Amino acid sequence: MPLYELGLGSEKIHVIIDIGSYHTKIGFAGEASPRHIIPSYNVKRNNEVVNICDPKLSKAELADELITFVHAIYFRYLLTNPKDRKVVICENFLQTELFRETLAEVLFKQFSVVGVMMTPALPLSLIPLGTPTGLIVNVGYHDTSVICVYEGMIILQSYLTVELGTHAHLMAIQRMISESGTVKVGSEMKKASELYGELDLSVLEDIRARTCFCGERPAELKDPAFSQSGVNTAHRASDMSYPMSDGYHLLVSGKIRERSVEVLYDGDGEDNSIATLVLDSLLKCPIDCRVELAGRILVIGGGSMLAGFDHRLKQELTALLEHSRFSKLSPGKLKFYKPNYFRNTMSWTGGAIMGSVEHLHDRYVSRDFYNAKGSATLPNWSSLAPQLKDSYQSTGTPTRRSSTPLRDFMSSPISSSTLPPISNLSLS
Repeated sequence: MPLYELGLGSEKIHVIIDIGSYHTKIGFAGEASPRHIIPSYNVKRNNEVVNICDPKLSKAELADELITFVHAIYFRYLLTNPKDRKVVICENFLQTELFRETLAEVLFKQFSVVGVMMTPALPLSLIPLGTPTGLIVNVGYHDTSVICVYEGMIILQSYLTVELGTHAHLMAIQRMISESGTVKVGSEMKKASELYGELDLSVLEDIRARTCFCGERPAELKDPAFSQSGVNTAHRASDMSYPMSDGYHLLVSGKIRERSVEVLYDGDGEDNSIATLVLDSLLKCPIDCRVELAGRILVIGGGSMLAGFDHRLKQELTALLEHSRFSKLSPGKLKFYKPNYFRNTMSWTGGAIMGSVEHLHDRYVSRDFYNAKGSATLPNWSSLAPQLKDSYQSTGTPTRRSSTPLRDFMSSPISSSTLPPISNLSLS
């Protein structure tokens, strides 16, 4: 138990869980960063790996996997009693109803949590910035998603995704190493593909984190929009030696370090890249919101933690604005936030701030209310209709809410006194 919970009669600190397709962030409300970042899968005794976000799982299989997963969260990592605390779930925008209902059933029926609040993860990343408006670019493991939020309201039609993320970058690194990678064995140089074949994902992730970065936009791209730069573009990075577990050293060329990331900007074969995704999302927003949104771009996610990512993305956006596809778009000056928090945990941090605010107590579904009403009590953030919610009032009378949790938070008197003013934020 944390030392700050030893006070008299205070409510236990809430648990914050941000479930991603590859990693899950867990910790307590009021903290600046999660206690643990764990894989979003279970490893069984036969070494079979089961991802809890796998859409192929049946309800029974999903329930079993979630019970194991949530048990590990509380009793292996957080070391706390689930019956004493409320839970904030930072959920995926496209999360299935089956997953939400099964997760709620596991939390309430198996672990008897006090209350649960489910809220979309991406808009939460604006809370640490203290602003209700922003264009959020989330570079995740399997895909990249973009959403626009204006004055705390989600512009749903602006939500777009493309299957380009960290995994695509890792596969590009593997392909380039297989084609031209070499390993120093004694005084000889041998092909990496002959010694290792395909490298483990953990090794590729380490190579990416230690050696790779985003270089300048290739000067030889004549078409500013859709020319495929591939991996044959010029580079200025020097070669690096990466130590392998067997004692040999893999030579990571400057081309791999600087140009393997081009896969994120070349597109997915249908003229969709991370840069086109941002501008397409802006086009789907009301015209009077576009200039303000373009001046408040927030890039988050583990895939964006490469050095030079924002600078390269800004170059791509500037070049694309000259293309006829985006001729109707006049976004003004493009500006990017420079958050003081880790990009891969921005959504979790926003959830931790929201979970520490008592003003939003009626956003939680209580254990007693769920046991009485069932899964119908779970809020649906995408519905504009007022939804029945338990307000924890002494009279037991539920209230109806129709706005988003982010808008409720930003309109509370607490947010103006606890968050930094927008004028103090760093934009570039």
